[in-house]
Amino acid sequence: MSDAASVQQEIATAISENLRVRLTSEEKTRLLKSSQPKPEAYQLYLKGRYLSNLSTAEALKKSLEYFQQAIDKDPGYGMAYVGPADSYNWLGGGFNYVSPSETLPKAKAAAMKALDNTLGEAHAALAYAEWFYDWDWSTPQREFKAAIELSPSSAITHQRYAECLFTKTRFDEGINEMKRAQELDPISTYSMGGLAHVYLLMRRYDESIPLFQKALDLYPNAAFIRAQLAWSYAMKRMFPQALAEYDKIAEQDKAVAPENQLVADGLGWVYAVAGRRADALKIAKETEELSSHTYVDFYQLATIYAGLDEKDEAFRLLEKGYQQRSAGMRYLVIDPFWDNARSDSRYTDLLRRVGLSQPG
Repeated sequence: MSDAASVQQEIATAISENLRVRLTSEEKTRLLKSSQPKPEAYQLYLKGRYLSNLSTAEALKKSLEYFQQAIDKDPGYGMAYVGPADSYNWLGGGFNYVSPSETLPKAKAAAMKALDNTLGEAHAALAYAEWFYDWDWSTPQREFKAAIELSPSSAITHQRYAECLFTKTRFDEGINEMKRAQELDPISTYSMGGLAHVYLLMRRYDESIPLFQKALDLYPNAAFIRAQLAWSYAMKRMFPQALAEYDKIAEQDKAVAPENQLVADGLGWVYAVAGRRADALKIAKETEELSSHTYVDFYQLATIYAGLDEKDEAFRLLEKGYQQRSAGMRYLVIDPFWDNARSDSRYTDLLRRVGLSQPG
């Protein structure tokens, strides 16, 4: 471990020399700074990354502790700031565990601290937070371009860019980016589930199902991946198979709770489209009660009422999701949950206000 930083520096120097790249003294200083974290900081960073890859609310929150310890050990280690930026992005963006107003500004702040080290991952984290919270596409496009130029071999950079491209319905480009992410990091939950999620969004369910199953072979306890597999079955009206997948999820991982909203509300939607109205409404009411004392993502809650074809209630909740700047609103244009509501003028109006009505 103590030799790792010096080996990285030797490799970087050798590459620059063989490519005949003339580095300025400032660039050499930056390269040295970003390539040589203190061994203790690097180990703490790796522990944080391991936890963040588990993708549960508890693990993501715990990862923040390790990243902060890495920063305390080595305040100049840029990736130690990228780590919390990514975890905050997942907490308030990708998985909607925590209010985006609480987490995504923190993701931006952490990413900004790492930008001086010219780390592509920092640009990608900043771009993701700005798109999913600021709803501004011009800046993320620029940041993602910089991210890929600086860190072309970063799986999470390609994965983040792919996710944003999908919300702009740029599917071909997004698939290429997601496949690149999978090549670079073939066994992470994000890369394995990411491509399957794309095919789910594209209504290519027969392609999404085997990919979700493959991911579950490695991560059988990944509740969110199994929930998405269930959604794919439900989209094909294979309701027994969908409910069978939810039966495999531990009760504590699908109960209505702040850290389970995607999975629990997804089950509510499956119940709704499967004709189990009372079960769907039970989850919806429990989630609404939860909102009296903690963050509830109203975008996800609205999907249950969309499944019940109660459009007035669905749009009332979507309006609340708009007001809270739910990260889920980025998916309004592509999520299959809204296929029965696209002709409604309220849907068109929301797309316009969220900034999704124009191609980009």
